[in-house]
Amino acid sequence: MSKSIITIVSVVVVVLGSVFAYSFLNKGQEDTELNLVSLNPIDNTASFLWVDKKEGETTFYVSGIEMERSSNDNPYFEIIFIIKDIENNNYSSKGFNFSSKIGKFTDTLRVTYNDLTGNDELEVKLKVNTDTVDEGNYFLDVKLNNGTFDIADFNNGVSLRLELEVNEKPPPLKVWVLILFVIIILSLGVWFFLLKKEFFPTFIDEGQIIFPQDRKNDIYISSEFRKVVIGKPQKSNIFKSIFLGKTQCELSEKQHQICIEAVKDKEIDETRYSIVCFPPTKIENGELGYMYHRNNYKFVTGNDIIEFNYNNQFHKKN
Repeated sequence: MSKSIITIVSVVVVVLGSVFAYSFLNKGQEDTELNLVSLNPIDNTASFLWVDKKEGETTFYVSGIEMERSSNDNPYFEIIFIIKDIENNNYSSKGFNFSSKIGKFTDTLRVTYNDLTGNDELEVKLKVNTDTVDEGNYFLDVKLNNGTFDIADFNNGVSLRLELEVNEKPPPLKVWVLILFVIIILSLGVWFFLLKKEFFPTFIDEGQIIFPQDRKNDIYISSEFRKVVIGKPQKSNIFKSIFLGKTQCELSEKQHQICIEAVKDKEIDETRYSIVCFPPTKIENGELGYMYHRNNYKFVTGNDIIEFNYNNQFHKKN
């Protein structure tokens, strides 16, 4: 597979992984698809680092209220909100915070004639504390406890049941921190498992550098490395070693800097070993480029001479 194709595949993996992570982190509750009066969902934002927790709010209206003054100068009615979970079990009202223009209340709203000031509609706001209430879908059954009007009259003749979706989402800062983390992890994954071996392969077929005049200097090329430097060592650090591959340095007292490196041969799509010398110097034997089995090399810089043979049965010249 070519480098360009692998690079494109790697980018697609990172992008799709990031999109999936973002969708997962911002996902709310599943739609129950029930035939109910659905309130706007409550989306709370959890706290994170210096970002404080935020509570969302939903608003609904109690309409069609009918109250007249009679012997009682200030008549009233009471509405009870019975909270149930999705399995229709009664649920504690703790954590459900109702409020209206006449004040805050728990699950029972008492409204006097004077509170309405002539209106037949009352605005009710609701917040949910997700520290005590789990995310999910809830039912709010609205019952008239005291009053002279039928609450079903303003709900097409049926008892009023509201559906409320409660979510607690991470703050945007946390989402983007996690997305960045996912991108980094995916990028590292595609680099180490897809791209690195294409751009910076390690020695696969190993091999041996033989110094006929001093066999104690013989170098065994190991698959642990991607480069062998004979002579002046190249500048390196731990990050290069991790992300690009390790370099084996030998005979650092020499004036030459001969680099033997694993490279991808595009024509045959195989890993070959190339040899170069820095700075360019006199080569009395051998040639730069790909190395082949039984090649002999002799580099001369002033009085400094490096002479060796390359031995690798897998790299026979055709």
